[in-house]
Amino acid sequence: MSRFASVLAKSPLIQLDRAFDYLIPEAMQNEIAIGQEVVFPLGRSKKRQVGYVSALSDTSDYATASITSIQDASEVLSSQLFDFLRAVADRQCVALGELIALAVPDYMSTVQRLPAIEPRALEVDVLVPKLDAALGARAAVLTSARQLEVAGTLVPDWALLLLANALGVHSRGMSSIIVVPERADIDIVVDLAHRLGIDDQFVFLKPSQKKSSRYQLFHQIKESRQVIVVGTRSSIFAPVKNLGLIAVHDDSDDSLRDQGSPFTNTRDLALIRANGDVELLFTAPYRSVELQRLVAIGYLSDHKVVDAPLRISYSEPGLRMDESGFKIVRENLDRGPVLVLLPRKGDSASVYCAGCGDKLTCSCGGHFWQPDAANTQCRLCNKHFVACISCGSRNQKKGRTGSSRTVAELGKTFPNTAISEATGDKKPTGLKTKNQIVVATPGSAPRVPKGYSAVLILDSDVWLSRQTLSAQQMAVRDWMEALELLSPTGRAAFAGLPADLGNALSLGQLIPMAKTALEEARELGLPPAMRICSLQALPETLEAAVSAAKSKGAIALWVDEKAGSALIKFSYNQGPAIAKELRVVAIGATARTQGVTKRRGLRVVMDDPQAL
Repeated sequence: MSRFASVLAKSPLIQLDRAFDYLIPEAMQNEIAIGQEVVFPLGRSKKRQVGYVSALSDTSDYATASITSIQDASEVLSSQLFDFLRAVADRQCVALGELIALAVPDYMSTVQRLPAIEPRALEVDVLVPKLDAALGARAAVLTSARQLEVAGTLVPDWALLLLANALGVHSRGMSSIIVVPERADIDIVVDLAHRLGIDDQFVFLKPSQKKSSRYQLFHQIKESRQVIVVGTRSSIFAPVKNLGLIAVHDDSDDSLRDQGSPFTNTRDLALIRANGDVELLFTAPYRSVELQRLVAIGYLSDHKVVDAPLRISYSEPGLRMDESGFKIVRENLDRGPVLVLLPRKGDSASVYCAGCGDKLTCSCGGHFWQPDAANTQCRLCNKHFVACISCGSRNQKKGRTGSSRTVAELGKTFPNTAISEATGDKKPTGLKTKNQIVVATPGSAPRVPKGYSAVLILDSDVWLSRQTLSAQQMAVRDWMEALELLSPTGRAAFAGLPADLGNALSLGQLIPMAKTALEEARELGLPPAMRICSLQALPETLEAAVSAAKSKGAIALWVDEKAGSALIKFSYNQGPAIAKELRVVAIGATARTQGVTKRRGLRVVMDDPQAL
């Protein structure tokens, strides 16, 4: 009978990232178990903390207080989930409690739990896309960006590939986790599973679910001995038993990375969790440089879906929309809806001073744009334009065309055609099956039942001129996502695309493009060939952090003590030791004040995508 329990606090404070010993009250000694959620006092605070029992023992040199109560008597934090979260916390240099808060929903005593899923044998014939070779235990697959007809509906080939592999794992009595970027991607799998009559073996974790639903589904997954979990990035933390497969689609999508702490990327989380005999599968209609590195070192096997290349044409830089662009729209309107994709929403993506010609800048540092023809406002603070801060002129002229102005321009060219706009803020409805144009920004285009008859991509140069070293990779990802919406006989055209890139896309040379990008990264010593980490702190703490990292082999790319920030780079082998050193500095750092907000004494962002 154990007398002491070690408890992990569910707290984002890295200073509390350790186990605390507590006495077990006599009344609880027959009830307490590892993995339970308990309530306990911490220091002088009157507020009780929630935590998880990580160990039991008969002796302790530190326990003086007692556990207050057992909040959840079931094994909420299994040893497998704990080991995974511990590894992630160490890699990202964050508190384990912060990750537990992401993985484990808050206790809800009044919510009725759902019964465990009862597994059954599934005899399902699934149309499996043809691959160039049999998949290995860890594989990266370049999909064809094509849709196949299944049970009367068009389904992207990646969905069929992921489902087929999950069913194979299911037949061996094991569970799967399938991670996709957006709710719309979940809906594709939901519809497919329903049409095949197997949705009772799935749990779908959708974004923005109610806390009560999240709580119910967490415990349903935890109690099921076999289940297929499909969801967005947080589903990687699902407490599945007998895990046999982790599959991730569209690994470079921004939605698969936490924009705030702990700054995790689903790709990296999948690599950490898929240890032992767990199979690992990545799919995408492009090849990210990060995955290509894993292929190059032999960690992932390389595959592609064998299918005819998409019908892609392009015109070189010149007119925004030349005759070939008008032609592809005009010739395909009678065959189905046409998608026009461009990078920016609003009337004008930027605005210039008519007096001095400078790009209009707000006093807060942001740039002005026109969300519609009647308003000119700052992108950061939404302040309306009054006068140019350089020359005082009140006159302005439009910059690059956004989606709203493109709708108006196309309306003049195709006067008898229905034209709809799709952005993150606008979701078109009631689309026609013919004589319909949809003008969309990346990731906003709605799926149509039979696919788009044509896709026209405008302003290619804007994508390629983004202020980041990965501009071309991000552009190709956006474009291939749009091309995936084509009908099986659809055509695509790019306006203003350089010949080398146009030829590569039209010939389907996406893997050679990734190889070239990886080689360039190696020559420059930049990600993903190397890892980077951005740091923010007060000067004294920043100096200590950079010094600690350099002692383990890190190279400082730049240090700005006045701004309180630094960027370091290091090899993958050096990563664990550097993260350990930074953790020591972070634990001892005093919280800093930024504006009216308290900030962490040392902010660590591993593999910061915004840094370069």
